Amino acid sequence: MTFYKKHLQFLLSIAAVLCLILLYYFFDAREEKSFFPHCIFNSLTGLYCPGCGSQRALSALLQGDILGAVKFNLLAVSMLPFLIYAAIIFIHNSFSKKQIQQQIFYSPLFVRIVLISVIAFFILRNIPIFPFNLLAPHV
Repeated sequence: MTFYKKHLQFLLSIAAVLCLILLYYFFDAREEKSFFPHCIFNSLTGLYCPGCGSQRALSALLQGDILGAVKFNLLAVSMLPFLIYAAIIFIHNSFSKKQIQQQIFYSPLFVRIVLISVIAFFILRNIPIFPFNLLAPHV
């Protein structure tokens, strides 16, 4: 990839992320009459998918409400360190000639752990008894 294409890709990525951050900061997804889409899976089945509550969690995080974000979607909040790591590597690779591989994401063990975690989170958050019901997104 040429020097200019890499920097254009970087700038477009940063612009997209900043737009999303501003959108979720200024238009709070936690509000009842929010224009953000509702989960189709939840609407059809009444069950919470692993992503249910993640939009509200993002809005809560951007407002500084970490505990509120965890109540909406613990899985999404716990994945943030991995997203931050990936962003740091992406920024480094955009400006450096020496590329760093994100080896953790290509590890079969990591993929299995994430897959098992998502499936377990999906199952456990739909069990309507304490303490599992704490994993369901709370309003």
